[in-house]
Amino acid sequence: MRIYRETYLTNRIFYGLGLVILLFCAGYVETWIMWIAATSFALILILALIDLYLNFRNKEPVSAKRESTKVFSLFDENPITLTLENKGFEKWNIRVIDEIPLQFQNRDFEIITRLVALEERKMRYELKPIKRGEYWFGNINVFISTTIGIIERRLVFNAEKMVKVYPSFIQMRAFELMVFSADRAQAGIKKIRKLGHGYEFSDIRQYSIGDDPRTVNWKASSRSAQLMVNNFQEERSQQIYAVINKSRVMRMPFNGLSLLDYAINSTLSLQNIVLQNQDHAGLIVFSGQEESFLRAERKFNQRQRLLESLYNIEGDQQEANYQALYESIRKNIRGRSMLMLFTNFMSLNSLHRVLPILKQINRSHLLTIIFFENTELEDFIEENPKTLLDISSNVLASKLSNELTQVVYELRNAGIQAIQSKPEDLTANSINKYLELKSRGMI
Repeated sequence: MRIYRETYLTNRIFYGLGLVILLFCAGYVETWIMWIAATSFALILILALIDLYLNFRNKEPVSAKRESTKVFSLFDENPITLTLENKGFEKWNIRVIDEIPLQFQNRDFEIITRLVALEERKMRYELKPIKRGEYWFGNINVFISTTIGIIERRLVFNAEKMVKVYPSFIQMRAFELMVFSADRAQAGIKKIRKLGHGYEFSDIRQYSIGDDPRTVNWKASSRSAQLMVNNFQEERSQQIYAVINKSRVMRMPFNGLSLLDYAINSTLSLQNIVLQNQDHAGLIVFSGQEESFLRAERKFNQRQRLLESLYNIEGDQQEANYQALYESIRKNIRGRSMLMLFTNFMSLNSLHRVLPILKQINRSHLLTIIFFENTELEDFIEENPKTLLDISSNVLASKLSNELTQVVYELRNAGIQAIQSKPEDLTANSINKYLELKSRGMI
């Protein structure tokens, strides 16, 4: 039974049998062709038996295993390595079908290679998940065949494994390197010029050439009979909250990823920079009501707590309740903080409905609204209309685009910081805004 379950016929035997059938048909016209057909059929049977013996004379001629990271990064290429080892002295034609998770919907995934005697070969491929959650890998199916190639033997290796897909920690590390490297401006992170003295007093030290004369402490200088200057350090331990709207307006997809997932990826990268910058990082998730609140802290495990909280966010179909958000902020956040609100506005009217609440939040905290530019809408506007319906649709799209641009001016006129960003540029723009506001000492 084991041989029966593991045996597969290749296309070669069907081509050969097809040729034999044609020869038998021709044998009705010319009798001597019938002998050729019978001889060919016998030869195919003999080769099939020889091939069957060569395939099954070893219990396990080939071994296979899969190696991958414990967790995957959302919307990034995650490497998978398959290791094949030939345990005998035969040459094998190999066809590998790895049972990758159902979320990828890849039904024809296979790798074709060859193994010589006692060879070990590593083959790598990459998977790009577009949803957070649990991904289950199945078994590794290895089909081996000899040079004859009539019979294929299927070997199944148990490699079932569950991998969690987290928000993009690969992007997080990349932006960390960009921010704290010398050539960060080339990587999309702006170099912010520090304005004024947004610093905390540290100590008094002796004046040295090149110090700002405005920092001279004249009282200390008169007591010590030499010039002394005030020494300042950058303000740290400030509270930075990422506020994520997970309502229905964030379910819109762009390039295979929802706006909510773009916001989650950006939040992870932003809060990692916040922690590296010695500030306190926190998280608020809301929709119809506050769903999650992670207090801003700078503990050693805060990054992992943020990662787990972001991993568990699921979008819903409710309308965002900004009044509940305001009450939650007033209740849970003490002291002035920077709030980076990731949301989306579908029109100018949607902003006007919540603008009074946003103004109230901005009175007590430094509020920055980060919403998305509809890139597909802009692409549609650029198209050349050909029919009357296309012209009317183009006009409506242009009107909506102008309204979304007006949203930025409305927010800034209300004294609220605002960013309208393309989804793919969201992380860089968010980090740039944080660095800018910190350098200006606005918090």
